[in-house]
Amino acid sequence: MTECVRPLDPIDCEALAASDAPVFAPDAAVHAAGCEACSGAVESARVLLRELEGTLDGAGAPGGRPDLASRVVRIRPFSRRELTSPSLWSGPVAFSGVLFAAGSLIAGAPGLTAGEQASLGLAAAAPMAGIFRAAWRALADTVAAAPVGWQALSDVARAESLVGVAALLLLAPAGFALSRVLARSRRRG
Repeated sequence: MTECVRPLDPIDCEALAASDAPVFAPDAAVHAAGCEACSGAVESARVLLRELEGTLDGAGAPGGRPDLASRVVRIRPFSRRELTSPSLWSGPVAFSGVLFAAGSLIAGAPGLTAGEQASLGLAAAAPMAGIFRAAWRALADTVAAAPVGWQALSDVARAESLVGVAALLLLAPAGFALSRVLARSRRRG
């Protein structure tokens, strides 16, 4: 086997083995097809993937553990979809809320000096700062994605006239409901 002058990243080898798009080198599939060393790396990643899938399915070695998938350490960065998935982040957000509540209770405990209370208050505020930062970034991402979303809706309405007509017809009830909500909020305020 010859040495490769530009070896593929192991993550790209794993992606090619799983028939996914490479992460680091967009031309990784073309390179692996022409490079003996890199095609061998992709093939060994494919073999490893098959073995892992057999182990995770419980079809591996006798006494294999089907709960192995829950214990595997994450070795690749989160995708954009995973970063915005509420199911993935609900646990850490709840834990941050519990830490904030516990820190707030401890900070107000009698018998602590003012300096101790201040430092505990800052420690309790750190998780909330993270939550506010995440909420701000989510809002910024939504605002950044809005023009593309409106363009996609516009394209669909233009391509499918029935969808466009239905959307226009739904504007009347939506406008009526919004006017009712605003009128109610003015009466209460």
